[in-house]
Amino acid sequence: MNILVIGAGGRVGKKLIKGLLEEGHQVTGASRNPDKLFVASNYKQITLEVTDSLREIEKAIPSDTEAIYFVSGSRGKDVLKVDLHGAVKTMQAAENNNIKRYVMLSALYSMEPEKWNSIIDYYTGKYFADLYLIHQTNLDYTILQPGSLAEGEGSGKITLDVSQMPIDGQNSIQNVADTLKEVLDKPNTFKKVIPMLDGDVLIADAISSL
Repeated sequence: MNILVIGAGGRVGKKLIKGLLEEGHQVTGASRNPDKLFVASNYKQITLEVTDSLREIEKAIPSDTEAIYFVSGSRGKDVLKVDLHGAVKTMQAAENNNIKRYVMLSALYSMEPEKWNSIIDYYTGKYFADLYLIHQTNLDYTILQPGSLAEGEGSGKITLDVSQMPIDGQNSIQNVADTLKEVLDKPNTFKKVIPMLDGDVLIADAISSL
């Protein structure tokens, strides 16, 4: 599949792309970084600024793109322009370019404001971006909502059981990237919001159980 990863230079983006390349997908990484992130025959890289106009974003997306991952983030520095409006513009660009598959990296309980107890601006941006994707587009979306991201080895195991998910729970970055990769072509994940934390169920089994 021809896949565009927006946020290629981030912690999740790099691990996601590595996994997609290993599975033989054709991947385009969109990054502000001019240095090429991967050397592989099935990888290319473009410069794409989510703060640019919608028209510029549309033009930057390769014409053969079949799926888009949005894993970009401002890390709290420009939430409205990047995490909210930037995300929305990429959704609009996907629809305008006739790309149906769109996978969003969000945050645990992003749509449950009563559970937020910190980084309120970030959660607010995610809240409205997620709601736009669900209610204002016709995309085949999946919204993945992990807890806080932690460095370290991925266990390959997660939980999707919300009864086991404190809002301050953690996910290894590798587990998040591997779960994003797993949902790519799984129709049972389309039009779904998936909260997750590290757990004790193999990623493939957890996703197949949805």
